[in-house]
Amino acid sequence: MKSASIYKIFSIVFLAFLISGCGLTKMTSKYDTVLYTVTPPILQVHGGKVALQIDGNIPEKYFHKNATIDLTPVLKSEDSETTFKTITLQGEEANGGQTTIPYVSGGGFTYKDEITYSSEMMNADLKIKAVAKLKDDAEALGTVTVAKGVIATSQRVQNTEEIAIANHGYEKETILSEFATIYFLVNQSTIRTSEKSDDDIQKLKEFAQLGYKTHSIEIKSFASPEGTVDANDDVSERRNKSTVRYAKQILRKLKLDGANNQELYTNISYGEDWEGFNKLMKASDMQDKRRVLHIVNSVQDPEKREQAIRDMAELYDAIDKNILPQLRKAQISVLSYQPKRTDENIAALAVSHPDSLDIKELLFAATLTDKKQVKLQIYNAAVNLHNDWRAHNNIACIYLAENNLNEASNRLDKAFEISGNQADVLTNYGIIAGRKGNLAKAQQFFNQANASEKNQAILDIRQGKYAKAERYFKNANTHNATLAKILNGNNSSNCTDNTAACYYLNAIVGARSANLQMLTTNLSKAIATDSTFKLEAAKDLEFLNYRENQEFNALIN
Repeated sequence: MKSASIYKIFSIVFLAFLISGCGLTKMTSKYDTVLYTVTPPILQVHGGKVALQIDGNIPEKYFHKNATIDLTPVLKSEDSETTFKTITLQGEEANGGQTTIPYVSGGGFTYKDEITYSSEMMNADLKIKAVAKLKDDAEALGTVTVAKGVIATSQRVQNTEEIAIANHGYEKETILSEFATIYFLVNQSTIRTSEKSDDDIQKLKEFAQLGYKTHSIEIKSFASPEGTVDANDDVSERRNKSTVRYAKQILRKLKLDGANNQELYTNISYGEDWEGFNKLMKASDMQDKRRVLHIVNSVQDPEKREQAIRDMAELYDAIDKNILPQLRKAQISVLSYQPKRTDENIAALAVSHPDSLDIKELLFAATLTDKKQVKLQIYNAAVNLHNDWRAHNNIACIYLAENNLNEASNRLDKAFEISGNQADVLTNYGIIAGRKGNLAKAQQFFNQANASEKNQAILDIRQGKYAKAERYFKNANTHNATLAKILNGNNSSNCTDNTAACYYLNAIVGARSANLQMLTTNLSKAIATDSTFKLEAAKDLEFLNYRENQEFNALIN
């Protein structure tokens, strides 16, 4: 009796083994009936990513009810293999999968994923690895090739961003100024000793003694807004004339450069000084000053405006005492050129005696040479002497122009430590992030820096926003402009840069528009200018349909 039970248990286990083995064997032998459709049929890079969609069709009576299949798409080349995520299909009585496939009717599934692009994917085959599992057994169903390679035209962005060199702040011409104010009695234009500020005259004297070349001499006169407009215009004009006479006299006495040159004088009579009235009222601590300011800003007629203020009897005494006397004035302003070193002198001192220059002169000196090592020497002197963030940033710009992103990043970090969120530093961080493929980070930096439209357009290409980029480039025919148009489906564009990369883009336009002559003419120019494009064209799937063409083959072989 016991032996019979053991035999019965053994028979059940053996039958289960036969069934399970038979199930996997059948699935393996008929795996070629499983169909896969890849979209797009040739994979493409957009926004630095390779997106993949696979639609699978499982025939009827194929999928064992208790089985699962792990499907893993891979991009495999001779030297590398990149794996997409795995999807698990399950029979109707199994579990652990994402999609259930009925045994009797069969079924389908849709798979989507994306991975970051790398250059070795261009000639990689897209394969699907499948492993069927039934209870404790697993069997590889085989590896199926479903697509060939990746079109990577979107990666042909040229690094032509506007690198943010920090402004040196140096002015080749700086105008310095000093002034003296003269106050008058009401309705008077005679300059009295008591109305001249000794302090102001002393400042003018000290300024004149500097001996700087005079740029101009300005005399401005004003009247307080009381009485008629005509009367105030007249008194302002008389004040101007008396002040001009006085200015010439005092400036000659001070031996100011150009004091006798009539062409340097500018004389302006402003009449009623309502602007000055407004400023003084705002700065005062008078009660109800808002009412006065409202009248000034709302009543257009000057005489009605003055009368409305006079009608405020409780305030007018204070205005008459504290505001109006400060408006009965004339001002003498002397504007002179600040002496400057010559560019040649600055350039020489920046190398020989950088400590004799201020930071603005040092940073300016770096713009006077095209030699990298000299620029670095000057900027490093600015760092050592002043630890100025602009020097660090501009050293980063030198490395960024060479696409030395690590050195550029190191210098930007130092600039950021000193300056914080300076727009130039953030812009350069954004350029580096974009070139490295950190597109979200690049956009964040550009948003903070309010980056230029050109930099944003180049980042838009990298992000796969081709329509937006094309709108920026408009009718331009530069390399990046043409690339944006091609990627946006415009196959009538023509790059006009006389470069190998530009000719190559035009060859792609020829391939996409089925224009063999355009393709071969431009590819020939590209290869003649830069022979590396021969190898690129041989593996570029943009030219897949021409690989059997004799003219095309003659160019790449």
